[in-house]
This record gives sequence, structure tokens and C-alpha cells, in this order.
Amino acid sequence: MVIHSPYTTWDHNNLDYNRRGREAIVERTHATLAPVVKRAEEIGCVLVMENIEDKDPHARVELVKSFASDAVRVSLDVGHAHYAHHSTGAPPVDYYVRAAGEMLHHVHVQDADGHADRHWLPGEGTILWPSVFKAFADWCDTPRLLIEVKDQRGLMKGVEHLVGLGLAE
Repeated sequence: MVIHSPYTTWDHNNLDYNRRGREAIVERTHATLAPVVKRAEEIGCVLVMENIEDKDPHARVELVKSFASDAVRVSLDVGHAHYAHHSTGAPPVDYYVRAAGEMLHHVHVQDADGHADRHWLPGEGTILWPSVFKAFADWCDTPRLLIEVKDQRGLMKGVEHLVGLGLAE
């Protein structure tokens, strides 16, 4: 089950300005999700925390780890990461993969141009897919990849693009 990260661009620039800013966001997230995590553990559900405006990919990963639960893992939306890279100065998408490492359980595959959350087919935007898939191979176990695009009609075109690059079969 996908849950969204509590980190925003505003947070990135203010967490260290406000006293206990980092600790407070972790405490609030635990207070909100504690019963949800407990229930997920009971029923065998995995909660994956997806990046939205996250500028620092490590902060979300550390938040996920702070739950110390197999029921809480990392999700990556490559389009959101690409947006954050181009629009807020965040690192490139492959750095998000590296930061998550084996905690990465779930990936939303979509292309974008870095300006907005486009949800385009792979190959229609400017994401550097070879670097992303190399990071998957080097840093991750077996994340679940899901193509998440607005227009489902051309879905196979996006798949064929990744196959054509030698990244998928």
C-alpha cells in the first residue's frame, strides 16, 4: 500500500532552521502511522513510502528505517524524483535508488521533463533510464516496477522503449 512522504521542499529548507525540526517530523509521522503499521504487520501488508516533493532522498529512507518494521519500505516515483532534481535542485533519479538500496520495494515508472508530474510513457521525457536501471541492478534486490502513466493506450510503446534500450524484457 502506497503512502506519501511527509517531506516537502519547504521542509528541506527549514528542518535545520527550526529547533528539533527533523525529530518533530519523525515523531509526527510515527504518531500518525503507528496503528497503521501495527495493523499492516498483523495482516501481512507492506506499506511503501513514496517520494512526492522529497529533495533529500536519504531523509525518507531514514524515516522508513525508523519504524524498524518489515511492513514499512521505500517506494520511488521516478517522475517525482526527476521533477525534484530539475525544479528544486535535488539529486538525479539514480541517487534516489542508491539512497533506498535494498529498502526499495516499489517503483512507479513514468517519464517526465522535470517541469511537472507528467506521467508520460518511458521515452517521452528526459529521464536517463540507463542510469536508473543500472542503479536498480547495483543497489537493489528486486523492487516491483509498475508503469504509472496518464494515458494507458500507449502502454506497450513505453515498455518497448525500455526493451529497446536493453533495460527490460
